[in-house]
Amino acid sequence: MKLVSVETPEKSVCKMTFSASAEELEAASNAVYERTRATYTIKGFAKGEADRAQIEADRGEHTFWYDAINDLMDKDVPALYDAAMAEHGFHAVDEPVYDLVSVKKDEGFVATATTALQPELSLTQTTGFKTECVTPEVTDKEIDAVLERRRAMAAELVPHKGPAVKGNIVHIDYEGLLEGKPFNGGTAQNQTLQLGSGRMIPGFEEGILGHKGGEEFDIFVTFPARYHVKDLAGKPVVFKIKLHDVCVRQLPALNSDFAKKAANVDTMDEFRAQIRQQLHDNKHAAALNRAKDAILTQLAAAAEGELPSVLVESAYQQEMEQIQQQLQMQRLSLDRYLSQIHQTRESFTAAVRTAAEKNTRARMALLQIAQNENLVPTEEDIDKTLSERAERTKKTLEEVKAASNVEAMRRNEGIRRAADYVIEHSTIEEK
Repeated sequence: MKLVSVETPEKSVCKMTFSASAEELEAASNAVYERTRATYTIKGFAKGEADRAQIEADRGEHTFWYDAINDLMDKDVPALYDAAMAEHGFHAVDEPVYDLVSVKKDEGFVATATTALQPELSLTQTTGFKTECVTPEVTDKEIDAVLERRRAMAAELVPHKGPAVKGNIVHIDYEGLLEGKPFNGGTAQNQTLQLGSGRMIPGFEEGILGHKGGEEFDIFVTFPARYHVKDLAGKPVVFKIKLHDVCVRQLPALNSDFAKKAANVDTMDEFRAQIRQQLHDNKHAAALNRAKDAILTQLAAAAEGELPSVLVESAYQQEMEQIQQQLQMQRLSLDRYLSQIHQTRESFTAAVRTAAEKNTRARMALLQIAQNENLVPTEEDIDKTLSERAERTKKTLEEVKAASNVEAMRRNEGIRRAADYVIEHSTIEEK
């Protein structure tokens, strides 16, 4: 491969173009074929027996191109990229974004690497910012809520002789029968189930209500029409139940015994005071973080100059990915979340992009401060960090360094140190 050109399509953005010849693409494609041929099953051939022409006739001539392109890029581009960056005196502040421009069998391929470069910002102020740290009061209601959670954690299961009702905890064996025969996943022993939790399919938990510990009985239910196991969806089944026991969750009394067991203090007043302090400390820590963020927001406002568009876009995409991941954990789609907070997609994404721009501006300002104040880690600092990592992972320093993005480490640590520096030389007034 070779470097074709180095351009700066906009301020603080570098775009490099690389190319590989048809011969290079063909050799790399053949290497991919040799490496992966055993995985292909082509009609009329046993697995791994089809040759390259037969595989490409079935799957397309491009079958091996993209792995071949990745192999060539991984092998040749890093050295070409680093040499070009050094020759032009460019300083990257993010990883390059690669794009495939064209690929043809008789011409090879062309790819680009677009990189955000460190912008030159005019810092009208770097220290002496002022903000307030307002810590909300801890309410008795909040303390009561913590106590109830602690009680729930300390609750004991006590056998109940009466019939099962919603909220009871039961221990059961069950066997599911479809048309008189057991089915996969339908049998379990000594399962703990809270009645009314909705954990089981509709009708299952309701079928246990009214029964007492020691009873054996059948439950007749029908799987939901959209059940994830297609063979069971919409089918009527019978569950044979053995109800070992019915238990109630008994909460401890809020007295000195509970205080001693839960918090190692003598009285409930001391326990409440302990919780109050913990809640206050948490609220203060959160308020202090907000105040520090406010300082950095002021720094961003004092940093004038154009930012690389690709850097802001990268920060925006990362922020949107994090939001999507958080929503997935809550089993929420973005559209449903937006309906809950009464926002349009356009206004929400605009707000995220604005925040990404602000955070990027603050980071670039901090990087500039780190360089101006000699806060960027030295080679010795980096080697010390990597040596500690090597010791933890039982690897050599050379192995860890080869697998690490040293320049990103240097940037991020410099930014972290600069943030501490700016905050230490500013004023946060406690309220």
